[in-house]
Amino acid sequence: MADVVPSEELRSFLLRLYSVWEAQEFEALREMFSTGAHVLVIGTDPNEWWTGSDGLEVWILQTRELGGFSFEPSRTTAYCIGNVGWVADEPLVTLGNGVEVQMRVTAVLVIERGHWRIAHWHASIAQTNEESAGLSLTTSIDKIERSVRDDRPDVRPASAPDGTVTIVFSDIESSTVLLDRLGDTEFLRMLAWHDRIVCDTAEEHRGFVVKSQGDGFMLAFPSAAFALRASLVMRDRIAEGFDGLPIRIRAGLHSGEAIKHDDDFYGRTVVIAARISALALGGEILASDLVYALARGLGTFTFGNPRTATLKGLDGSFDLHPVLG
Repeated sequence: MADVVPSEELRSFLLRLYSVWEAQEFEALREMFSTGAHVLVIGTDPNEWWTGSDGLEVWILQTRELGGFSFEPSRTTAYCIGNVGWVADEPLVTLGNGVEVQMRVTAVLVIERGHWRIAHWHASIAQTNEESAGLSLTTSIDKIERSVRDDRPDVRPASAPDGTVTIVFSDIESSTVLLDRLGDTEFLRMLAWHDRIVCDTAEEHRGFVVKSQGDGFMLAFPSAAFALRASLVMRDRIAEGFDGLPIRIRAGLHSGEAIKHDDDFYGRTVVIAARISALALGGEILASDLVYALARGLGTFTFGNPRTATLKGLDGSFDLHPVLG
């Protein structure tokens, strides 16, 4: 039996599809889809479920109605086994009116008449569990946060002279999906690889691991600068991939006084850092307004446009700053 292998050919196919769609070369686009009755196209709207050629033709009309759009790929993945393959990506789609939408796309491809063609296409808008299910589902970060608040570990080794500590929470994006893909043995090997990178990076930047559970970590650093630099290095090292498989983490940062105001630190600082991390997208590092204020004067970090959010269990709104580099 043939092995499942990464496919650069199918990865290039998806990028070519983006290019053809952006240029509105619709005849070329039609050639990239199967013409069989089995082809299935699913969109993000509940009514967008089509078989045969109807789905593609509707999407062509929608493209014209929207004034076109462009794709910015972010994590293109492709595999094949024999005459069957599949691709996935999380592109940023910019509509003709300038609106940006973070999409998720997957496609199953088969070889027909000597060429790869799409037999199944699915595009949807990513939503948080809170948006889609109406509640927050437990993550490894939630477990660590509760454990830390109960145990109140000593973070003085990572404290600055004034008693402040910058906290980082991180975890792996879509770890349950990775478990299904890798299987138990390989997933545990991936976790060990991930853990080594996190621990080594924290140590290199004068930080230490406060607690870990599953794929989640709580780290402590003596300054916002050390915490930011460690988070960026950690993200980039992990993004290089595990045995060719892309891996992305997300992280959230906040600072507070751990020595003088112990109750406030564990009751608020730790909670804020954990909640910020839960709102980060895959591959994203989010800093609180305080961390941003401490770091921006250094001139060594760049930040994206802030977004305002509410944090579960906390009053008011918070400005969160994506850390770009």
